[in-house]
Amino acid sequence: METKVSTASPSVNTPYAPAPSSNAPDHVNLGPGTYEYLPLKIPFRMTMGIEPLEMEDWVEIDVFYDEEMTLRREILETRKEVAIVSRPEAADANWEVLEMLAEFLPQRFPSRFRREGSMLFDLTIGDTYDINDKSLDPLEVIARLIQEDVCVMMKVDGKLRLVSGAVLFPQRWHLLEKMGMDMRSIHLPVPLYADVIGSAVDHFMNRLKVDKPVWRANWAIVDDPTLFQPLNEEDIYAALQGNVKNNFDFQNHNGDVGSRLYTRCERETLVRLPRSGAILFTIRTYIRPLTVFESRPELAKQMVRAMQSLPDSIAKYKTMAGFYDVALEYLQRCAAQSTG
Repeated sequence: METKVSTASPSVNTPYAPAPSSNAPDHVNLGPGTYEYLPLKIPFRMTMGIEPLEMEDWVEIDVFYDEEMTLRREILETRKEVAIVSRPEAADANWEVLEMLAEFLPQRFPSRFRREGSMLFDLTIGDTYDINDKSLDPLEVIARLIQEDVCVMMKVDGKLRLVSGAVLFPQRWHLLEKMGMDMRSIHLPVPLYADVIGSAVDHFMNRLKVDKPVWRANWAIVDDPTLFQPLNEEDIYAALQGNVKNNFDFQNHNGDVGSRLYTRCERETLVRLPRSGAILFTIRTYIRPLTVFESRPELAKQMVRAMQSLPDSIAKYKTMAGFYDVALEYLQRCAAQSTG
């Protein structure tokens, strides 16, 4: 069936859409051996870790795009009720995010997306979306367009609260359980959060400017590379007690630790939406096997130092307690290959 193309103007003229640039590749070179987002604070410090964001880098497409987008579509078909949640007050902000992406993506990735009036063409998948069609679920469309998960926070009863999200790649948390919570409640299971950075985070979030987007990253070592891992609060608190059952018996491993353990890094961006004033989080997940460190001894050395400085409570929260020793030993062997 031939698609009718609208000539209507985009409904949002966002300041975020970057002008096409010959210096901006249409593909981000983040392959299996890259560790661009492994934030190693040595010694460990509980900080926000905020960095200025160039909006050209707001959304990334890498070599795992096709694989991950196939997985995202499968999750939407089978677990949508868990992956996409929204409160009524988030409706306008959800549409604002989609409209921003519909303007951003064709300019940033012109070989993958095209915009004609209100029509957005996904040239990779073959899907077409009319951004003016209010029968669409904007969060589902977003989840079908990009590898990033998204969360929206708005002021409700005087506090910024989570009001919507499309979270298809969660680790140790559940979107339904967090809905309606403020930042401190969301991060209640995180050791040191409330005492060390809770007030600073609240202050920063309330003062975030439309033209000052930021990004941050976090990391963990995991024994399960599955991207979709929603857990409830009981699982999280079990982790804090060191009671998580790991996938493998690492005390009786066969020398295959590097291929059975992975780094899981999350790159988050924070953007104040210009129309609604809501705050948009994007969350991008990168999983790499520890075997990559065999060819990166200097990075392995940094990883060893970072692990050795982790407080026990943080190691447990990251669910690393069951394999911390064998992971550290493996990384020390990788680091020993360094000539420095």
